[in-house]
Amino acid sequence: MQKTKRVAIGLLAAGLLLAGCGGDRSETVAVDSTLVDVFVELHLLSARQALVGDVTPAFRDSVLARYGLDSATVARRLQHYARDPEAFRQLYQQIQERLMLEHYGSEATPR
Repeated sequence: MQKTKRVAIGLLAAGLLLAGCGGDRSETVAVDSTLVDVFVELHLLSARQALVGDVTPAFRDSVLARYGLDSATVARRLQHYARDPEAFRQLYQQIQERLMLEHYGSEATPR
């Protein structure tokens, strides 16, 4: 699972770099809402690990299983985003928005 996590982080980083190279495009790309859910939950698990230290690989596996995914499927879906910077930007934006809602509640704006 650690290798998969490193691959996912690498793909996310590559996507961010590629997103910076793209021109302005106003078209909307359909974002994989399941990936948004998965990455929000994995991020929250990572935060829990940093604060409490009780997260095991089984926790991460259970997140994927809850959505009917495995690490290989997630990696394949991320490859799509690595090839499309605008789609990746929109995916990342939705993940950020969901995390803001988790943190700040319905206002979703920092004070």
